[in-house]
Amino acid sequence: MRISCPHCGPRDVEEFEFRSLAPAAVAAAFERVYERVNLPGQSVEYWQHVHGCRAWLVVDRDPSAGDVRAVRLLGVAP
Repeated sequence: MRISCPHCGPRDVEEFEFRSLAPAAVAAAFERVYERVNLPGQSVEYWQHVHGCRAWLVVDRDPSAGDVRAVRLLGVAP
């Protein structure tokens, strides 16, 4: 799997470290903590480019197929 860092360009996944799943924006606080459901084919995750620019990224991907749909810097609107 390759992740395209906005600063460094496409890199192998070994340069990045998975940090956590991003909480659903529409969920209430209770639901984000206790009722989180990972949908097959859809996952929004926080990753860090630890062996590169150290940027925090929001990665939208399909974990079933290993496809990365979109990557953006954390804190930048989609």
